[in-house]
Amino acid sequence: MKAAERKSSCLEGWVPAGTRIPLRLTRNLEEYCRQVLGVGRFCYNLAVATHRFHRINRLPWPSWQDTYKAFNACKHEDYPFVTKMASRVAEGAFMEFGKAVANWRNPNTKSRVPKFLKRKLTGEGSFRAASGVQQIRYNGKRRARLPVIGFAKLAHTLPKGIYHDAHIRLQNGRWYLCLKYCKEPEARPQPDQRITGAVDSGINPHASDSDGQTYENPKAYYQIERRLRRWQRAQARRQRSSRGWHEAQRRINRCHRRIRGIRQNAVHQMTHTLTRKYHTLVIEDLNVQGMKQGLTPKAQADASMGEIRRQLEYKCNWRHTDVVVAHRFYPISKLCNACQTYNAKIKRERYWTCETCGTRHERNANAAIKLRNLFPKAGGQRSVTGKL
Repeated sequence: MKAAERKSSCLEGWVPAGTRIPLRLTRNLEEYCRQVLGVGRFCYNLAVATHRFHRINRLPWPSWQDTYKAFNACKHEDYPFVTKMASRVAEGAFMEFGKAVANWRNPNTKSRVPKFLKRKLTGEGSFRAASGVQQIRYNGKRRARLPVIGFAKLAHTLPKGIYHDAHIRLQNGRWYLCLKYCKEPEARPQPDQRITGAVDSGINPHASDSDGQTYENPKAYYQIERRLRRWQRAQARRQRSSRGWHEAQRRINRCHRRIRGIRQNAVHQMTHTLTRKYHTLVIEDLNVQGMKQGLTPKAQADASMGEIRRQLEYKCNWRHTDVVVAHRFYPISKLCNACQTYNAKIKRERYWTCETCGTRHERNANAAIKLRNLFPKAGGQRSVTGKL
Protein backbone atom coordinates (compact mmCIF):
# COMPACT_ATOMS: atom_id res chain seq x y z
CA MET A 1 0.00 0.00 0.00
CA LYS A 2 1.37 3.38 -0.99
CA ALA A 3 1.65 6.34 1.35
CA ALA A 4 -0.90 8.34 -0.64
CA GLU A 5 -3.45 5.57 -0.21
CA ARG A 6 -2.85 5.39 3.54
CA LYS A 7 -3.57 9.10 4.01
CA SER A 8 -6.95 8.72 2.28
CA SER A 9 -8.03 5.74 4.41
CA CYS A 10 -10.74 7.74 6.22
CA LEU A 11 -14.19 7.98 4.78
CA GLU A 12 -15.41 11.32 3.52
CA GLY A 13 -16.99 13.38 6.27
CA TRP A 14 -15.36 11.48 9.13
CA VAL A 15 -13.15 13.29 11.66
CA PRO A 16 -9.65 12.36 12.92
CA ALA A 17 -9.21 11.16 16.48
CA GLY A 18 -6.68 9.41 18.66
CA THR A 19 -6.50 7.32 21.80
CA ARG A 20 -3.90 5.91 24.17
CA ILE A 21 -4.51 2.55 25.83
CA PRO A 22 -2.29 0.66 28.31
CA LEU A 23 -0.84 -2.59 26.98
CA ARG A 24 -0.39 -5.89 28.81
CA LEU A 25 2.73 -7.31 27.16
CA THR A 26 4.28 -10.67 27.88
CA ARG A 27 7.92 -10.91 28.89
CA ASN A 28 9.05 -11.90 25.39
CA LEU A 29 7.06 -9.10 23.75
CA GLU A 30 8.41 -6.57 26.22
CA GLU A 31 11.97 -7.66 25.48
CA TYR A 32 11.32 -7.37 21.74
CA CYS A 33 9.81 -3.90 22.15
CA ARG A 34 12.82 -2.70 24.12
CA GLN A 35 15.10 -3.88 21.29
CA VAL A 36 12.91 -2.06 18.77
CA LEU A 37 13.19 1.13 20.83
CA GLY A 38 16.95 0.94 20.50
CA VAL A 39 16.78 0.41 16.74
CA GLY A 40 14.42 3.35 16.32
CA ARG A 41 16.69 5.58 18.40
CA PHE A 42 19.69 4.50 16.30
CA CYS A 43 17.92 5.36 13.01
CA TYR A 44 16.81 8.74 14.36
CA ASN A 45 20.35 9.59 15.50
CA LEU A 46 21.71 8.50 12.12
CA ALA A 47 19.36 10.96 10.42
CA VAL A 48 20.44 13.71 12.83
CA ALA A 49 24.11 13.02 12.11
CA THR A 50 23.53 13.08 8.34
CA HIS A 51 21.62 16.34 8.53
CA ARG A 52 24.24 17.93 10.79
CA PHE A 53 27.04 16.90 8.40
CA HIS A 54 25.27 18.60 5.48
CA ARG A 55 24.64 21.75 7.53
CA ILE A 56 28.21 22.11 8.73
CA ASN A 57 29.69 21.58 5.27
CA ARG A 58 27.07 23.86 3.68
CA LEU A 59 25.72 21.15 1.42
CA PRO A 60 22.09 20.88 0.23
CA TRP A 61 19.95 19.41 2.98
CA PRO A 62 18.56 16.00 2.06
CA SER A 63 14.95 15.21 2.86
CA TRP A 64 14.11 12.39 5.23
CA GLN A 65 12.94 10.33 2.23
CA ASP A 66 16.37 10.64 0.58
CA THR A 67 18.12 9.72 3.82
CA TYR A 68 15.84 6.72 4.25
CA LYS A 69 16.53 5.51 0.70
CA ALA A 70 20.29 5.75 1.25
CA PHE A 71 19.89 3.89 4.54
CA ASN A 72 17.94 1.07 2.87
CA ALA A 73 20.64 0.70 0.22
CA CYS A 74 23.37 -0.06 2.76
CA LYS A 75 21.58 -1.46 5.82
CA HIS A 76 22.14 -5.13 4.90
CA GLU A 77 25.92 -4.65 4.82
CA ASP A 78 26.55 -1.91 7.38
CA TYR A 79 23.65 -2.35 9.82
CA PRO A 80 22.53 -6.01 9.72
CA PHE A 81 20.90 -5.78 13.17
CA VAL A 82 18.29 -3.39 11.77
CA THR A 83 17.04 -6.03 9.30
CA LYS A 84 15.85 -8.22 12.19
CA MET A 85 13.14 -5.68 12.99
CA ALA A 86 10.16 -4.60 10.93
CA SER A 87 10.95 -2.06 8.19
CA ARG A 88 8.28 0.36 9.43
CA VAL A 89 10.32 0.95 12.60
CA ALA A 90 13.18 2.59 10.70
CA GLU A 91 10.76 4.35 8.37
CA GLY A 92 8.88 5.77 11.35
CA ALA A 93 12.12 7.03 12.94
CA PHE A 94 13.15 8.86 9.77
CA MET A 95 9.63 10.25 9.44
CA GLU A 96 9.75 11.60 12.99
CA PHE A 97 13.05 13.28 12.14
CA GLY A 98 11.40 14.89 9.10
CA LYS A 99 8.65 16.29 11.35
CA ALA A 100 11.27 17.62 13.78
CA VAL A 101 13.08 19.45 10.95
CA ALA A 102 9.78 20.89 9.67
CA ASN A 103 8.92 22.16 13.16
CA TRP A 104 12.39 23.68 13.52
CA ARG A 105 12.02 25.59 10.24
CA ASN A 106 8.50 26.73 11.10
CA PRO A 107 8.73 30.12 12.91
CA ASN A 108 5.35 29.60 14.60
CA THR A 109 6.33 26.48 16.55
CA LYS A 110 9.50 27.89 18.22
CA SER A 111 11.15 24.45 18.06
CA ARG A 112 14.88 23.85 18.29
CA VAL A 113 17.17 22.01 15.90
CA PRO A 114 16.82 18.19 16.18
CA LYS A 115 19.32 16.66 18.59
CA PHE A 116 20.56 13.16 19.32
CA LEU A 117 18.31 10.96 21.42
CA LYS A 118 19.92 9.60 24.57
CA ARG A 119 19.40 6.18 26.03
CA LYS A 120 17.65 6.68 29.34
CA LEU A 121 17.94 4.37 32.32
CA THR A 122 14.16 4.28 32.46
CA GLY A 123 14.07 3.07 28.84
CA GLU A 124 11.36 5.49 27.75
CA GLY A 125 10.69 5.95 24.05
CA SER A 126 8.30 5.07 21.24
CA PHE A 127 8.33 3.38 17.85
CA ARG A 128 6.01 2.93 14.90
CA ALA A 129 4.22 -0.42 15.16
CA ALA A 130 1.79 -0.31 12.20
CA SER A 131 0.80 1.99 9.37
CA GLY A 132 -2.23 1.36 7.21
CA VAL A 133 -5.76 0.10 7.63
CA GLN A 134 -4.85 -3.44 6.60
CA GLN A 135 -2.13 -3.79 9.25
CA ILE A 136 -4.27 -3.23 12.35
CA ARG A 137 -6.82 -5.83 13.35
CA TYR A 138 -9.15 -5.54 16.33
CA ASN A 139 -11.46 -8.32 17.54
CA GLY A 140 -13.93 -5.97 19.23
CA LYS A 141 -12.88 -6.93 22.75
CA ARG A 142 -9.43 -6.48 24.30
CA ARG A 143 -7.14 -7.91 21.65
CA ALA A 144 -5.40 -6.01 18.86
CA ARG A 145 -3.23 -7.67 16.25
CA LEU A 146 -0.16 -5.78 15.03
CA PRO A 147 2.51 -6.79 12.49
CA VAL A 148 5.36 -8.92 13.93
CA ILE A 149 4.09 -8.42 17.49
CA GLY A 150 0.91 -10.41 16.93
CA PHE A 151 -1.99 -10.23 19.37
CA ALA A 152 -1.48 -7.68 22.14
CA LYS A 153 -3.70 -7.57 25.20
CA LEU A 154 -5.33 -4.19 25.91
CA ALA A 155 -6.40 -2.74 29.24
CA HIS A 156 -9.86 -1.87 27.87
CA THR A 157 -11.80 -1.89 24.63
CA LEU A 158 -11.05 0.45 21.75
CA PRO A 159 -13.44 3.16 20.52
CA LYS A 160 -15.22 2.53 17.25
CA GLY A 161 -13.54 3.82 14.12
CA ILE A 162 -11.10 3.09 11.30
CA TYR A 163 -7.60 2.59 12.71
CA HIS A 164 -4.77 3.57 10.39
CA ASP A 165 -1.66 4.26 12.49
CA ALA A 166 -0.26 2.70 15.67
CA HIS A 167 2.70 3.59 17.87
CA ILE A 168 3.88 1.77 20.99
CA ARG A 169 5.25 3.98 23.76
CA LEU A 170 6.99 3.25 27.03
CA GLN A 171 6.23 6.09 29.45
CA ASN A 172 6.39 6.23 33.24
CA GLY A 173 7.11 2.52 33.47
CA ARG A 174 4.08 1.40 31.46
CA TRP A 175 3.54 0.37 27.83
CA TYR A 176 0.87 2.17 25.81
CA LEU A 177 -0.68 1.66 22.40
CA CYS A 178 -1.20 5.06 20.72
CA LEU A 179 -3.72 4.80 17.90
CA LYS A 180 -4.76 7.29 15.25
CA TYR A 181 -8.18 6.60 13.78
CA CYS A 182 -11.13 8.22 12.07
CA LYS A 183 -14.55 8.31 13.67
CA GLU A 184 -18.00 9.20 12.48
CA PRO A 185 -18.95 12.73 13.60
CA GLU A 186 -21.81 13.17 16.01
CA ALA A 187 -25.13 14.23 14.60
CA ARG A 188 -25.94 17.92 14.80
CA PRO A 189 -28.91 18.53 17.14
CA GLN A 190 -32.06 19.51 15.26
CA PRO A 191 -33.06 22.11 16.15
CA ASP A 192 -29.80 23.32 17.66
CA GLN A 193 -30.89 24.86 20.96
CA ARG A 194 -27.36 25.47 22.18
CA ILE A 195 -26.25 29.03 22.83
CA THR A 196 -23.19 31.18 22.24
CA GLY A 197 -20.74 31.15 25.13
CA ALA A 198 -17.17 31.74 26.18
CA VAL A 199 -14.68 30.25 28.61
CA ASP A 200 -11.77 31.83 30.46
CA SER A 201 -9.16 29.42 31.81
CA GLY A 202 -6.98 30.11 34.83
CA ILE A 203 -5.46 28.56 37.92
CA ASN A 204 -8.14 28.99 40.56
CA PRO A 205 -10.76 28.26 39.42
CA HIS A 206 -9.60 26.08 36.55
CA ALA A 207 -12.05 27.76 34.17
CA SER A 208 -15.21 29.88 34.18
CA ASP A 209 -17.79 30.06 31.43
CA SER A 210 -20.02 32.97 30.51
CA ASP A 211 -23.04 31.40 32.28
CA GLY A 212 -21.36 31.65 35.67
CA GLN A 213 -20.40 27.98 36.02
CA THR A 214 -16.93 27.37 37.44
CA TYR A 215 -14.72 24.30 37.06
CA GLU A 216 -12.48 23.56 40.00
CA ASN A 217 -8.79 22.90 39.54
CA PRO A 218 -7.85 19.53 41.11
CA LYS A 219 -4.20 20.71 41.47
CA ALA A 220 -2.94 17.24 40.66
CA TYR A 221 0.73 18.00 41.12
CA TYR A 222 0.23 19.58 44.55
CA GLN A 223 -1.64 16.47 45.70
CA ILE A 224 1.24 14.12 44.90
CA GLU A 225 4.15 16.56 45.28
CA ARG A 226 5.13 15.49 48.80
CA ARG A 227 5.22 11.79 47.89
CA LEU A 228 7.03 12.48 44.64
CA ARG A 229 9.65 14.62 46.36
CA ARG A 230 10.25 11.91 48.93
CA TRP A 231 11.01 9.20 46.36
CA GLN A 232 13.08 11.50 44.16
CA ARG A 233 15.22 12.31 47.18
CA ALA A 234 15.52 8.61 48.00
CA GLN A 235 16.55 7.80 44.42
CA ALA A 236 19.22 10.50 44.43
CA ARG A 237 20.81 8.88 47.49
CA ARG A 238 21.00 5.41 45.97
CA GLN A 239 23.48 3.97 43.52
CA ARG A 240 22.45 4.33 39.90
CA SER A 241 21.03 1.19 38.24
CA SER A 242 20.92 -0.63 41.59
CA ARG A 243 17.92 -2.55 42.83
CA GLY A 244 16.96 0.22 45.24
CA TRP A 245 17.34 2.84 42.49
CA HIS A 246 14.91 0.99 40.23
CA GLU A 247 12.48 0.52 43.12
CA ALA A 248 12.47 4.28 43.70
CA GLN A 249 11.97 4.81 39.96
CA ARG A 250 8.89 2.57 40.01
CA ARG A 251 7.46 4.70 42.83
CA ILE A 252 8.23 7.88 40.89
CA ASN A 253 6.55 6.47 37.78
CA ARG A 254 3.47 5.67 39.81
CA CYS A 255 3.31 9.25 41.08
CA HIS A 256 3.60 10.67 37.57
CA ARG A 257 0.85 8.35 36.28
CA ARG A 258 -1.39 9.49 39.13
CA ILE A 259 -0.74 13.16 38.38
CA ARG A 260 -1.44 12.70 34.68
CA GLY A 261 -4.63 10.73 35.36
CA ILE A 262 -6.11 13.34 37.72
CA ARG A 263 -5.23 16.22 35.42
CA GLN A 264 -6.51 14.57 32.23
CA ASN A 265 -9.75 13.51 33.88
CA ALA A 266 -10.54 17.07 34.99
CA VAL A 267 -9.70 18.59 31.60
CA HIS A 268 -11.70 15.97 29.66
CA GLN A 269 -14.80 16.45 31.81
CA MET A 270 -14.62 20.23 31.48
CA THR A 271 -14.09 20.28 27.69
CA HIS A 272 -16.83 17.68 27.21
CA THR A 273 -19.33 19.86 29.09
CA LEU A 274 -18.37 23.02 27.23
CA THR A 275 -18.57 21.53 23.73
CA ARG A 276 -21.97 20.00 24.52
CA LYS A 277 -23.29 23.24 25.94
CA TYR A 278 -22.47 25.82 23.24
CA HIS A 279 -22.80 25.97 19.47
CA THR A 280 -20.21 28.79 19.31
CA LEU A 281 -17.40 28.96 21.83
CA VAL A 282 -15.11 31.96 22.26
CA ILE A 283 -11.70 31.32 23.83
CA GLU A 284 -8.66 33.48 24.48
CA ASP A 285 -5.32 33.16 22.72
CA LEU A 286 -2.95 32.70 25.68
CA ASN A 287 0.85 32.78 25.66
CA VAL A 288 1.22 29.68 27.82
CA GLN A 289 5.01 29.49 27.62
CA GLY A 290 5.31 33.15 28.53
CA MET A 291 2.98 32.74 31.50
CA LYS A 292 5.23 29.99 32.86
CA GLN A 293 8.03 32.55 33.15
CA GLY A 294 6.06 34.53 35.75
CA LEU A 295 5.75 34.26 39.51
CA THR A 296 3.85 30.93 39.58
CA PRO A 297 5.40 28.64 36.95
CA LYS A 298 4.52 25.44 38.82
CA ALA A 299 0.86 26.39 39.15
CA GLN A 300 0.72 27.48 35.49
CA ALA A 301 2.12 24.15 34.34
CA ASP A 302 -0.26 22.23 36.60
CA ALA A 303 -3.27 24.08 35.15
CA SER A 304 -2.46 22.73 31.63
CA MET A 305 -4.03 25.67 29.77
CA GLY A 306 -2.52 24.59 26.46
CA GLU A 307 -4.11 21.16 26.79
CA ILE A 308 -7.50 22.78 27.46
CA ARG A 309 -7.36 24.68 24.18
CA ARG A 310 -6.15 21.63 22.24
CA GLN A 311 -9.02 19.48 23.49
CA LEU A 312 -11.58 22.21 22.88
CA GLU A 313 -10.48 22.58 19.26
CA TYR A 314 -10.76 18.92 18.28
CA LYS A 315 -13.89 18.21 20.33
CA CYS A 316 -15.62 21.21 18.77
CA ASN A 317 -14.81 19.67 15.40
CA TRP A 318 -16.52 16.46 16.50
CA ARG A 319 -19.70 18.14 17.77
CA HIS A 320 -20.29 20.88 15.16
CA THR A 321 -19.25 23.64 17.56
CA ASP A 322 -17.50 26.70 16.12
CA VAL A 323 -14.44 28.12 17.85
CA VAL A 324 -13.58 31.83 17.84
CA VAL A 325 -10.16 32.87 19.19
CA ALA A 326 -10.04 36.33 20.77
CA HIS A 327 -6.95 38.49 20.43
CA ARG A 328 -4.23 37.86 22.98
CA PHE A 329 -3.83 41.48 24.11
CA TYR A 330 -7.50 42.36 24.50
CA PRO A 331 -7.94 43.50 28.17
CA ILE A 332 -10.87 41.27 29.07
CA SER A 333 -9.95 40.97 32.76
CA LYS A 334 -9.75 44.75 33.36
CA LEU A 335 -12.89 45.87 31.50
CA CYS A 336 -16.17 46.15 33.36
CA ASN A 337 -18.88 44.19 31.52
CA ALA A 338 -21.56 46.59 32.80
CA CYS A 339 -20.18 50.03 31.86
CA GLN A 340 -17.10 49.10 29.75
CA THR A 341 -14.75 51.04 32.04
CA TYR A 342 -11.09 50.10 31.90
CA ASN A 343 -9.49 49.66 35.34
CA ALA A 344 -5.71 49.89 35.02
CA LYS A 345 -5.11 49.46 38.77
CA ILE A 346 -5.92 45.73 38.75
CA LYS A 347 -2.87 43.51 39.12
CA ARG A 348 -3.53 40.01 40.46
CA GLU A 349 -6.73 40.59 42.44
CA ARG A 350 -9.42 37.94 41.99
CA TYR A 351 -12.28 40.26 43.07
CA TRP A 352 -12.51 43.93 42.16
CA THR A 353 -15.13 46.68 42.16
CA CYS A 354 -15.70 49.05 39.27
CA GLU A 355 -15.04 52.67 40.31
CA THR A 356 -17.60 54.03 37.83
CA CYS A 357 -20.72 51.90 38.34
CA GLY A 358 -19.80 50.13 41.58
CA THR A 359 -20.33 46.61 40.18
CA ARG A 360 -18.34 43.92 41.96
CA HIS A 361 -16.71 41.41 39.63
CA GLU A 362 -15.04 38.05 39.90
CA ARG A 363 -12.03 38.21 37.59
CA ASN A 364 -12.57 35.00 35.60
CA ALA A 365 -16.35 35.33 35.32
CA ASN A 366 -16.04 38.91 34.09
CA ALA A 367 -13.46 37.83 31.50
CA ALA A 368 -15.75 35.06 30.21
CA ILE A 369 -18.66 37.50 29.80
CA LYS A 370 -16.45 39.95 27.91
CA LEU A 371 -15.31 37.16 25.60
CA ARG A 372 -18.89 36.20 24.85
CA ASN A 373 -19.81 39.81 24.07
CA LEU A 374 -17.06 39.96 21.45
CA PHE A 375 -18.98 37.59 19.19
CA PRO A 376 -22.19 38.94 17.57
CA LYS A 377 -25.22 37.20 19.03
CA ALA A 378 -27.30 37.32 15.85
CA GLY A 379 -26.35 37.01 12.21
CA GLY A 380 -22.86 35.72 12.84
CA GLN A 381 -21.17 33.21 10.56
CA ARG A 382 -20.69 30.27 12.85
CA SER A 383 -18.56 28.43 10.34
CA VAL A 384 -15.83 31.07 10.54
CA THR A 385 -12.98 30.40 12.95
CA GLY A 386 -10.39 33.11 13.49
CA LYS A 387 -9.25 36.06 15.53
CA LEU A 388 -11.52 38.98 16.29
